[in-house]
Amino acid sequence: MALKYYDSPFHVTHDKETASKMAMKMDLSIMLSNLIKEQSWTQKQAAEKLGIQQSRVSDLKNAKIEKFTIDAMFDMLDVLGFRAQMSMPSLHEASIAISKVKVS
Repeated sequence: MALKYYDSPFHVTHDKETASKMAMKMDLSIMLSNLIKEQSWTQKQAAEKLGIQQSRVSDLKNAKIEKFTIDAMFDMLDVLGFRAQMSMPSLHEASIAISKVKVS
């Protein structure tokens, strides 16, 4: 029997559309958690910086992605100085890049 490979663990138990969104939210939660860790912020400090409750930072760090919308995660990245940019080379292909905004 041949092994079957999946795009993410979410693709094993969810339909393709749901799994893709869940994988994106997991990637965003990892990015946000790592940015908080990089700053050595406590959950309280991170909550103050992000304008959210401390319990939401805990949810983020514990990968409770079902409690967040993708919009909310992008809002947190905005607060941290990141911007998302979408490029669409064709009608059937697009990509999103998230990068730190350079301060001049």
